Parts: sequence; C-alpha cells; structure tokens
Amino acid sequence: IEFNRLKKGYCYTEPGFSIKEFPLTQDEITALDFSTGILQALKSTPFFNKMEGAIDKVISGYRVGKLLGKSEQELIQVEAPVNVGGGQWIEPIYMAIIHKAPLLIRYAPFDRDEKTHHLSPYLLKEYRNRWYVIGHSDRAEAVLVFALDRIQDISPSSEKWIKNQEFDPHTYFKYSFGITQIHNEKPQKVVLSFTPQQANYILTQQLHPSQKIIRQNQNEVRIELNVFLTQELLMMILGYGTGVKVISPKKLVDDVREQVKTMMKIYVQIKRK
Repeated sequence: IEFNRLKKGYCYTEPGFSIKEFPLTQDEITALDFSTGILQALKSTPFFNKMEGAIDKVISGYRVGKLLGKSEQELIQVEAPVNVGGGQWIEPIYMAIIHKAPLLIRYAPFDRDEKTHHLSPYLLKEYRNRWYVIGHSDRAEAVLVFALDRIQDISPSSEKWIKNQEFDPHTYFKYSFGITQIHNEKPQKVVLSFTPQQANYILTQQLHPSQKIIRQNQNEVRIELNVFLTQELLMMILGYGTGVKVISPKKLVDDVREQVKTMMKIYVQIKRK
C-alpha cells in the first residue's frame, strides 16, 4: 500500500489486489465491520486515544518481556474495566441500528418489575465501562435509555420500526452529566468553586463540555456548567469532598447539604458504638 498524490489517498501497489481475497469467513467480515465501525466512531474521542495508548503499552511490554524473559504483567500493568455484564447484547443491537430492525427486549430495572418493550434502537453509548442503548419504546411511547446489563433477553420484533423525528444523537446528551436524560426540563447553570489543589485536575480535564472558567485566582477556581441536576452530578460533587463548594443553584446546594447531614449521622452513630 502506498500514498497516491494525485488521488490523495492510499492504494494497492499490486494490480488487481483486493482485501476480499483474504480467507475471511462471512462471520469474520461482519465482526470486522462491527469493530471498525466502533473504532471509527471513537477515533476522535479521548477514549480512543487511551485505548490506542493501552494497545501500544501492551505490545511494547510484550516485546520487551520476550527480550528479558519476563511476562508483560511484570513490566506493564494496564487498568482493566470491570465486567458489569450485558456485553453480549452489543452486537445484535448494533446490527439492529444499522438495519433499522426493531427488537423485542425483556428489561428488568433495579427497582421495578420486569417489562417487555418493542424497541427501535437508535444509539449505543458507553459510560464508565457500562453500555446503554437509546431508542423508542412502544410501551412508553417515548425515547428511553436502557442499561444493557439489565436486559434479560433480546429477539426480533414483529412491530414496525419507529423513527423519532426529535431524536438527535449529537445533542441528546448535551446537558447530561452522565447517562441520565431529563425530559421536559431545562438545564441549569451550576457554579462550583474548587480549591487550588483540586483546580489542577479541573483545568486539565473538563468535567463537562459546557465547562467555563468564570474566576481563577490563588484562592479558588470557579467554573460554570450548563447541565441537568442529576444523581450523577451530585455524586461527582460529593466525590471531591472538601475540595469543592457549590455556589449555585440553591437546589443543588440544598441537595449536597442534605447528603452531608445524612453522612454525619451515620458516622456519629458509629462513633457512639
């Protein structure tokens, strides 16, 4: 393969050569299409850069390990994602999205009874090593988010594919902090004040695409987010402990305060015991 300046692309140097001449089965070709489709979707994201870097580490560790007579785990250890389940549904859902084929799914939420949905899937999304499918549910007559590890079974649906004209994969999670999508509500301006120690992390790795710095001095870094008030946002804030203070909105301030009070009660009871 070499670069053709006239056509501005790569071409085969051997006339008549084709990748189709490789001894690949149809299943292998489908798997290749599936994997390259995911890589193509991720190639411009930080996730892909991390994955590409991890692959390089493993390959380099393997080569160096062979020279030193050691296993790659003795030289390079890469963080492995936690297996939360549901991975077996990625391929059938992905193919259903491509072919616009509705699915019949049995879904068991954490806090409710199992239900059956005729789902027209639109999008697969990964968040913190957990996969989700977004699509139109006939039961809810709306677009919903389903966690793949809560799906009990998938089969072809006899219903028609439903296209939701209002669904846009580019903007659906625009104001979401995490995977939660709040319908019929407007995003809120969230102002957070971080200590100088925590500021270094916030400045180098944004919490959300909407993040804006509105104040920066030796005492604090104050940022603004335009997001929905969700449980994921609350958990993120609590995770920074005393390194962050919520300035606004008042509802979020109150939510954090209530969580802190509850935690105080828990640890006071432990101390008394």
